[in-house]
Amino acid sequence: MARGRAWLRVGGLTVVLPTLVTGCAAGTPRSVAESAPTAHPTDLVHLDFEDRAAPVGEIVPSVANRGTADLGSEVVTYAGGRITRVEGRDSGYAIRFPEHVGAIDAPAAMLLLRSREDPDPLSPGSRDFSFGADVLLDAESSGTDSDNGDNVIQRGLYDDDAQYKLQLDGGVPSCRLFGTQGAGVVKADEPVAAGEWYRLTCDRNGDVVSLLVEPLDDPDAVPLSTQATASVGAIEVVDSTPLVVGGKVDREGRVVTSSTDQFNGAIDNVSFKLLD
Repeated sequence: MARGRAWLRVGGLTVVLPTLVTGCAAGTPRSVAESAPTAHPTDLVHLDFEDRAAPVGEIVPSVANRGTADLGSEVVTYAGGRITRVEGRDSGYAIRFPEHVGAIDAPAAMLLLRSREDPDPLSPGSRDFSFGADVLLDAESSGTDSDNGDNVIQRGLYDDDAQYKLQLDGGVPSCRLFGTQGAGVVKADEPVAAGEWYRLTCDRNGDVVSLLVEPLDDPDAVPLSTQATASVGAIEVVDSTPLVVGGKVDREGRVVTSSTDQFNGAIDNVSFKLLD
């Protein structure tokens, strides 16, 4: 994506590894003090992957939520897929998802989050809310029926009664919300640049659905925003439905092997919060 462009409005056998993230390259462990994780009291979900003093290349035994929601997490995999620990953009850690290999049974891995609370705070209902993440997309990230999209955050499937989703489809950021009154979709008209970090944020404010794309590697780049008017209604997600980072699972939390929408690249700073 060329900097400074304006965006236009366009209206798995599954293995479950509880709270597991692994690393992909050798590194030096940092102390917990050095990682300095910070609580985010306004966010229900904030995953910065700074919760363990472990080197890049070593298994991380858990993923801590720095937000206020009481969450359980697990990694689901297919065909040998793994989530790995990598260095973040400036400092700290991010998580790395499988590369795109172009095979029918391509490796897949997703991070699942489930609320332990009742009512479920990650089911926003009629309330305004915001969710997003920092992303770095691989140069090759789609092109097969089984892996032809890059989901960043998704809760609910397309044909469910409710869904919210943030994705890069063909490298182009988009956000879909679906509730009792219908769907609202916001899509940029230009892809992000592969190998560069961006912060993607989707908001629902009343009848306005907004998408903000912030290039993070260029301090002079202007954040790019687009929005659409859509009366989505209440987004009431079934409690058993996990919030997925990096792909797509069915209602039982199994990788959807026919169309994983596997994210190919790195993700950091996953967030979800209510706005009212």
